[in-house]
This record gives sequence, structure tokens and C-alpha cells, in this order.
Amino acid sequence: MKIKTFEDAMKRLEEISEKLENSDVALDESVSLYEEGMKLVDFCSKKLEDARNKIQIIKKVEKGHIETEDFYGDAE
Repeated sequence: MKIKTFEDAMKRLEEISEKLENSDVALDESVSLYEEGMKLVDFCSKKLEDARNKIQIIKKVEKGHIETEDFYGDAE
């Protein structure tokens, strides 16, 4: 399964989490699921960072022109 969107990755992470929490999974499968989950976490983190870097706060400045500045939220 090729994950292309943040939403798909989050859905798959939920599936992995439920499977690990609610069933008897063999050790090899658990390790494989954990590895897949870590790749998905990395994918989601990168997507969120990309989105954060694109968000800009638009503010009106005195003489009526608009200025933008990067938005970093709580990351800084």
C-alpha cells in the first residue's frame, strides 16, 4: 500500500495501533508493524513541517499595504 496523503497515513497508523493493542500478534509481525508505523510517523511529520512552512500570517501594516511573515506556531 503506497501512502500518498497525510490522512491515509494517519488512518493506517490507527489500524496498526489497534492491531497491536487488540490482538495476539506474533513477534515478527509486531516488529514489522512497528517499523511501518515509524515510517508513517516520519511521513506525517514531514507533511506537517511542509504545511507549517507554507502557512503565512497576513497582517495589515500602517499605510494600507499587506505584509506577510512565516508562521511557525509552537515549533520555535
